[in-house]
Formats: sequence, structure tokens, C-alpha cells
Amino acid sequence: MAQSELGGSAFGEPFVPVDTLLVHPQSWKSAAAGSTAILVSDTADLCTQIMAGKTTAPGRLVVISLQRNGADGKVVDLDVGQYASNGQGTPSSRYGALFLSGVDAQCAFEKSSESDRSSIQVTSVGPGSTQVSVTVDVHFASGDEIQGRVSASTGCDETAVDQYLNSSAKCG
Repeated sequence: MAQSELGGSAFGEPFVPVDTLLVHPQSWKSAAAGSTAILVSDTADLCTQIMAGKTTAPGRLVVISLQRNGADGKVVDLDVGQYASNGQGTPSSRYGALFLSGVDAQCAFEKSSESDRSSIQVTSVGPGSTQVSVTVDVHFASGDEIQGRVSASTGCDETAVDQYLNSSAKCG
């Protein structure tokens, strides 16, 4: 099940969500193993794209990265609450960040700069972080912004997700 009521703009164009996945990367360069990410694409069949190692051009992807650490600093299941854009990996912390990436019609890769205002709230979470709902209100210095709600529980092969998130876009 995936439901997205996100809106706003990415790279100066309106962002209209088409497909949503919930993933738990194991070797993503931007997060610790076992963290949670919600991927929201403005193109169809995101898992199929990931499994093929290719992306649809033009296309844009919103990545909501979430990580909760226990008192010992290890990644633990998410819980309901506000997730801050600083403190990633510190003991007893909730970290949340939103990234924008895109591929233009010529397959040139674009990535957003850091946000200058960010609010990420986990509003519900299933056992083992297998279902997650969040509200976001994130603004970028470029003028882009993403806001709204998204719920996700649909996953994709974790090894393929790791490879996809750690590589440069390939158009197909």
C-alpha cells in the first residue's frame, strides 16, 4: 500500500507523485544499514526501474531518509515523532532528511542542495518499520519545496535498492 499526497516543486517544475516505495537500505552511502527511506517518483514502476538498474528520463525522485538510534547509537525501529535534519547516528536521536534527485531528457543527473527549512514528522509506523506514514514541509534555497503526507509499505529487493541508490543514473 502506498499513498502520496505530496506536492510542491522539484528543479523548478511541479512535482506530481506517481509511485512510492518503502525501503530499508543495507549499504546506502547516505545512511546507516537498516535505516528507512521512502522513495517517491514522478514516473511509474519505480521498483521495476530499480531492478533493471535504470531510470526513466525525464524523471524526478524524492527521497525521505529516516533513522532512529537507540541509547547505544545503533539503528532501531522508527517511532512516531519529529525527525531532525541534524544528529544523524548520534545516540538517542531521530534523524530525517529529504533529498531531490532528477534526470533530465538527455539523462543528465541533478541533485538538490541541502534544505534551508525542514520539518519531517513520522505520524504512524508499523512493527519493524514495515509501514510508515510521514508529513513533510521542506524548502530548498533554490526555491523548490515539497510538502504533504505520504504513507508507504510497498518494498523492493534491498540489494537492488542499495545498488540503485549508490550509483549514478542510467537511462533505459
